[in-house]
Amino acid sequence: MINIRYVPHHAQSPKGNVSPFTGVFVVNTPARDHSGISHLAEHMCFRGSPYYPADHELFVANALLPLAINATTYAGCTYFYVQSEDKALFISAIQYLYSGLTNTHFSQCAFEAERNGVLVNELTLLEGNIDYANNIAIRRNDTSPMAYQHAGGFSDSVLEISFDDLIDYKKTWYKGSHITLLVRGADTDGNEIISLCSQAIAKVGARGFHAKSGDAMPHDKVAEAPLNTLKRETSDSVLPMSSYRMSTPQKSSTHLRPTENYVSTWWVPQEFTHDLLKVESLIKSKIESLVQKKVECSSDALGHFFIDDEVNHAGMIALRFVHNSKANAQARTVAHKNVVSLLTDLNVEAKPRLFTDTKLPNAVQRLIRDFQQQTHFRYSKPHSPLKLSPFVDYLCSVHVCQAAIHEVGVKNKNEDAPINDNWAPTVEVENKDEDKEKDSETALLAANFASLLSLDNLPVLPRLLHKLAVRSTQSAQSTHNPENRFQCIGNHWVYRVDTQFHHYLIDTVTGAAFWQPRTNGECYALGVAQFNDEIFIYGAQDNQASTRDLWCKNTLAKIDINASVSYSPA
Repeated sequence: MINIRYVPHHAQSPKGNVSPFTGVFVVNTPARDHSGISHLAEHMCFRGSPYYPADHELFVANALLPLAINATTYAGCTYFYVQSEDKALFISAIQYLYSGLTNTHFSQCAFEAERNGVLVNELTLLEGNIDYANNIAIRRNDTSPMAYQHAGGFSDSVLEISFDDLIDYKKTWYKGSHITLLVRGADTDGNEIISLCSQAIAKVGARGFHAKSGDAMPHDKVAEAPLNTLKRETSDSVLPMSSYRMSTPQKSSTHLRPTENYVSTWWVPQEFTHDLLKVESLIKSKIESLVQKKVECSSDALGHFFIDDEVNHAGMIALRFVHNSKANAQARTVAHKNVVSLLTDLNVEAKPRLFTDTKLPNAVQRLIRDFQQQTHFRYSKPHSPLKLSPFVDYLCSVHVCQAAIHEVGVKNKNEDAPINDNWAPTVEVENKDEDKEKDSETALLAANFASLLSLDNLPVLPRLLHKLAVRSTQSAQSTHNPENRFQCIGNHWVYRVDTQFHHYLIDTVTGAAFWQPRTNGECYALGVAQFNDEIFIYGAQDNQASTRDLWCKNTLAKIDINASVSYSPA
C-alpha cells in the first residue's frame, strides 16, 4: 500500500492563472556506488507496462497532450511528476506513472536499448562538458568515507548493470512501502483527489501486477525524501528526459589531455549551502587575487575552488580545491592555509535548506518543498536556529585525493565536433517478437483523450538546439538553398517541418514507428517541438544523426495529403 498525501498550499495563484493539478511520486531509491542503477531504473519506468504497454506513451503524451510528465533521480530518491489542468487526464497520468513504477516485466531487447543506447548517450552528452567531466573525475577518485555515490552513473559503469540487477532493484525499492504520492490542485477538495488517485491506482493492482492499492496513511510512515538539492540558477533543463545537471556550456576536447591534480575537500553540513553559494564567486575572486599577488611563496600554491552542492549520504556537501598541477607538498600546505583563511573570514551561518531544482516546474518544486516543511521536523519552523557546530569547526579536517583534471576555462577548438560515442549496439535476443508486437501498441493516453490532442501543446525546443533551429530558419530565407530544412552539428540535429504537413503531424507522432530511433536506443532524445513559430523534428546525442535528413523526408513522405498522392519534401 502506498501513501497518498494531499499537500495544501496557502499562496493563491495570480489572477487569471489556473493552477494545474500536480502530482509527485517520491520513491526511495538508494544509489549503489557509481553504478547508476537507480538512474536506469527511472528510465525503465517509462518502458511500457502491462497496463500501458506502448514504449512511446510518454513521448506522445508530452508532445501532444496538455500535460507534462518527467522524472529526475538524486542520491537516495527519485521524483516522478505529472502536471495537467485537466482533472481526468491528470488522474489517468497518475495511473500511467504508477503502472510503470511497479512494473518489473521487460524484454531483454528493451533493457539493452535503454541501457546501451539511451542512458549511455545521455551520460556521454553530460561527460562532454568540461566542468561535469572534472567533477565526476574527482568523485571517482575520492577515497573519503564521505565520498559521493554518483546516482547517475557513468557511461562505462552503467554497462556493468545486468538485467537481473535491474529487476532485483525494482522489486526491492519500487513497491508500496517505498513510494509516496504527493498531490495538489487548485480549488480541489483533498479527500476527492486522494479518492480519485486511489481508485486509479487500485485498478492497476486489480490486474494482479506487482502493485497494491493506494490509500491515505499517517504522515509518520511517509517515504522520506532526501533534502539534497539546492541548484544554482545556471542549471538548465537540457532535454525532456534529462536528470542530471550541466553547468557552464564549455565542451571537453578529445585532443586535450587531462593532468593529474591533487584535490582537497572539506565536508560541511548541508545547512551552510545557502550562505556558501552566495559567496562562492567572492571566494573565487579572492583566490584569483592571491594568484596575481603571488603571496607567501608562488602561484603554485594556488588553484581552483568550487562547491559541489549535492548532499551526500551523511547530509554533507563538498568544498573542493583543485591544486595547481605543479604544486608540491609544501605548496599544497600553503594553499590549505590560504583557503581556510579565506573561508574563516566569511560570515557563513547555518540555515534550513529547502528543496530547489530549477530543472523542475515551479509548482513541482513548491509541492516538494511544502511536503518537506510539513513532514521534516527541521523545517517545521524554517527560521529556527539549527543545532550545529560553527562553520569554522568543519574546516579543521581536509581530505586529499588525486584526479585527472582538464584545465578549467579551456574551450574545445572545434565546437561543432561530435561528442565521443560510447554507444554499444543492442544484442539480438530470442524474444524479439515480443518487441515487434510492442511496436504496434497504441499510446493509450493519446487514444483516450483524442479530443485534447493538439500541436498547440508542443513543448518548446530544447535550448541546446536553438542554434541549429536558427540556421534552419535562416536557410528558408536564403536564395541559394531555401529548401534546406535540415541542420546537424555532431550528434544533434533539427528538421524544420513545412506548414503543409502540420495538420497531419498528429497522426504521425502518435504512431510507434515515429519514435523507433528513441525506443531502439539510437539516440538520447527525439521529439517534435516549436521554436519561433516554426515546428521542428529534432534529435540529440543521436548516433545516426547524419542520416536523419533522409529519415525525416521519408517519414513525411508517408503522409497522404491529397488522399491519393504521397508527397515527398524537397
